[in-house]
Amino acid sequence: MKTFPGSFHAHWFQLFNAVSFQIMMGAPVIVFAKSLGASSTVLGIIASFTPLMTVFQLPAAQHLERYGYREFVLMGWSIRTVFIFVTAIVPVMAFLDNPSKMAVLLAILFVFNLLRGISSTAWMPWMTTLIPEESRGRFLSVDQIFMYAGSLVSLLASAVVMTGQVDPWEYSFVFLISAVGGTLSLYFIKRIPDVAAGESVRRSSQKVPWRAMLAYPPFRELLIFNVLYMAVIGSLGVFTVEYLREESHFDVATVLYLSAFSFIGALVVLPFVGGVVDQVGSKPLMRVATGIFFIVIGAWCLVAAGIVPGRLWLIAALNFLAGAASANFNLANVRITMATMPEMGRNHFFALFTVITSLGLGAAPVAWGVTLDVIGTYEAVTGVFHWKRHSIYFLALLALNAIAFAYIRRLHESPGAGSHEPSLIYARLKRSPRFWHR
Repeated sequence: MKTFPGSFHAHWFQLFNAVSFQIMMGAPVIVFAKSLGASSTVLGIIASFTPLMTVFQLPAAQHLERYGYREFVLMGWSIRTVFIFVTAIVPVMAFLDNPSKMAVLLAILFVFNLLRGISSTAWMPWMTTLIPEESRGRFLSVDQIFMYAGSLVSLLASAVVMTGQVDPWEYSFVFLISAVGGTLSLYFIKRIPDVAAGESVRRSSQKVPWRAMLAYPPFRELLIFNVLYMAVIGSLGVFTVEYLREESHFDVATVLYLSAFSFIGALVVLPFVGGVVDQVGSKPLMRVATGIFFIVIGAWCLVAAGIVPGRLWLIAALNFLAGAASANFNLANVRITMATMPEMGRNHFFALFTVITSLGLGAAPVAWGVTLDVIGTYEAVTGVFHWKRHSIYFLALLALNAIAFAYIRRLHESPGAGSHEPSLIYARLKRSPRFWHR
């Protein structure tokens, strides 16, 4: 398998970066916010910060040629790590009441995710340039194994620290683990080879009007599918955690241990799917992923509707399957995205794609959070089905997932996609007087 000299450091960066972001963007920060009295809407806003802040990739993309990929990522990751250390102080600010702590937490998470959104502009173009196209599936599978391993370690460590009644200092210690992980990730970023500012980087940085990008069918269809899919999964991790805390009344450690099963599921399947996706393509894996999510969301709906008891073993199994499905989808989606983006204007294609899909991913938890709060205490019974806020929520996700599954057939996938044909289309558009009209 062809690779690049810095692949070892890229994998270890993913591991320690996952240790860091899984706490700052995952279940630990959600349960901390819930302990401060956060409503469903506030939880949705917290979950939306990460994707919504990627909107700043569009203006940031034009600066990549000036700074270089590695320096751009390193600057953003370094400053955001400082804010993780600041977050570790918030739980032990005894002079602040819970609403004030919540306000400080929201401000820190906003800045943290803003820095992440800007600096991540360089990551995908950087990796696309470094990774040989014919072995991207295998490389990405190994990369995700490291990422999910880091996430698993992060959640298990958090669960061990927060066993039983959780004190403020324990939340601080968990955030400190995140800060240390972020610091270690910087060491490995510095050792990934940068890309010389040659013709490839200049072509990738070539500005492309957004109308021209949206006029390219493979890009447009992939964009629409991702927006649909993000509407399904964008809020699932947040409100399953909320359901377990509010309705099932599980303690914090139990919720974190159950969440860890999703990463175990991912780690089980990833060693096998890397080679498969290079042979059969991305679309079959996407169908498998959406099919599994249909089963998972359907089961959550039955649990929330009171038809099936929410036993520990069942919740663990659902999280395991969701992790396996997520790993399949992420691998296939990143691979088909890399193949779809043309070399000419690649930075801007990636930025526009990430911004639009992230807006969908960010809008989903906010919209569902508001919806759940509006439904509130409403309850009704139809036969054995108990209609209340979480059962209605899961039923709506089930319908959206079915639409996303049907849309997969519209995606474009062919050998060498994204290497020559998009550049030719770009060249033809460039000769048109309307090309530069915005």
